[in-house]
Amino acid sequence: MHLKFSVLASQFLENPDAVRRSVCWPVLVWEAPPLGVRPLFTRSTLTGMSLNRPTVAEPLVLEVRKRTHGATLDAGITLGRTPDNDIVVEDPTVSRVHATFREEQHTGVWYVKDDGSHNGTWHNGTLLIPGRDTPLFERGSLRFGDVMATFLHFNAFNQFILDWLARHSRGARTTPLTDGGLTRGG
Repeated sequence: MHLKFSVLASQFLENPDAVRRSVCWPVLVWEAPPLGVRPLFTRSTLTGMSLNRPTVAEPLVLEVRKRTHGATLDAGITLGRTPDNDIVVEDPTVSRVHATFREEQHTGVWYVKDDGSHNGTWHNGTLLIPGRDTPLFERGSLRFGDVMATFLHFNAFNQFILDWLARHSRGARTTPLTDGGLTRGG
């Protein structure tokens, strides 16, 4: 499911505790590349996509969880271009089934694995070896083909909202925000 970042950010500023309760799983924040940045890959295919994409002003938030209730996590949470994935990323440089996420139940650590994609999966600038799990912690940079996303454990999502709003605010802010919507020291 694609959620609009602005909606979650607005809800967070109005009621941070409600967002903390409702977003209790990791998310991927898919941001549009800065203006003038060209795609890295030319190897792409289209399969009748509607191209639900982020804009510079409106990132998309993708929930890292199974789509169907009662589904087993044993197979992991798939990310890919086709609608049968748990996380659908409509981009021609993303493979039909590109990567899989899973949580280690005993430790709570999340992992990502490239599923043999054409354009690769990258974590913090390092190309992943297909089929090998890579641990994800509170926050990490991921790239699936040309799609740049930030993996955020639900605890780190709150701070990401504040950081993003501070970076993209139109007016100059004299005091930074905290997670309660109050100024620091206030």
